[in-house]
Amino acid sequence: MRRRQIILVLLALTSSPVLAVSFYFSPDVPTDDPSGATAAIYLPWQIIRSDPGTYNVAQVLPRNTFVDGLHLMNNGDWLFSVEVPSELPPGGGVFYQPGDVVRFDGSNYTLFFNAALQGVPASSNVDALFLVGGDSGSLILSFDVPTTIGANTYEPADLVRFAGGVFSLFLDASATVPPIPTSSNVTGADRRGGLNVLTFDVPTTLGAATYLPGQLVVWDPGLPGFATVFADPGWPLSSRIDAFAFLANPGEVVRLDVAKSMITAGDLTISWTASCSIGAEDYGIYEGTLGSYYSHTAIDCNDAGADLTEEVTPSGGDHYYLVVPLNPNDEGSYGRASSSTERPQGSSPCAATQELEPCP
Repeated sequence: MRRRQIILVLLALTSSPVLAVSFYFSPDVPTDDPSGATAAIYLPWQIIRSDPGTYNVAQVLPRNTFVDGLHLMNNGDWLFSVEVPSELPPGGGVFYQPGDVVRFDGSNYTLFFNAALQGVPASSNVDALFLVGGDSGSLILSFDVPTTIGANTYEPADLVRFAGGVFSLFLDASATVPPIPTSSNVTGADRRGGLNVLTFDVPTTLGAATYLPGQLVVWDPGLPGFATVFADPGWPLSSRIDAFAFLANPGEVVRLDVAKSMITAGDLTISWTASCSIGAEDYGIYEGTLGSYYSHTAIDCNDAGADLTEEVTPSGGDHYYLVVPLNPNDEGSYGRASSSTERPQGSSPCAATQELEPCP
């Protein structure tokens, strides 16, 4: 990650705090809990989960493993890059370079992307990364300095796709409206709702707004323009988000059973298998009218007891039921119709946005 000697100036936010999103991050320096609720100091080799108003350690890597890019796969594995050459595990004799992408399954470290083999210059660090299209999809990268691979040079705020052994431009920072200044480096990136979400290394002015390190910013070509996704007024000005990743995709429930309740006469017992993705943290139950398909609406947005079973009282008439995995950010799949197309999102959904990716 590029280190710059900068004087941070306190910039007043022009809008109310934006906190209603959950994500993981690693800071570039030891960072006090931005919420002020605890005395915790978060470290650059920790992966922190941020939920609205709260922060908690989700994963700890070996000391001095400075995380530079981050992604949570749907199967629960972490992908990350490192700021300096790092031996993982310590004493194991295997060193990963700042241009590599490392995969960690909770016990073992393996090489996911070999920078030298793919022609990435040794002087370039991968400082943002994510996958599109699920765990077997394309790898999206950002580099900390202008990086020439083959005939193309990628700038520090560009996003670069690597698929089938070929690099191509995924987001051209010079083509956004307004363009991202060449003096700004993207230090973290992910994708949500079909849009690219970024964080910068220095205060970055885009139009009338200035975005600070420690904030998440979305580029929406439909506006066109940028908007704040996350901004905590308690975030220390001496710290920045050095890597971030949204929660894994909620996934899909592949089996659902409906039976008469053995507890309450007239009720139904709905049970289901766990989602195929680690991103499911809860489940919503939808009821629709037979003969009026796609009429489903939410009747229960919480799996009480987290036991993959719920008792429901059906409304009058004949109905069908769906169970949809969700997390604090998004809903997953409603399953597929007989035509193999995705069923549409229900009315009054448990989560306003939906994210769809293949099961791992």
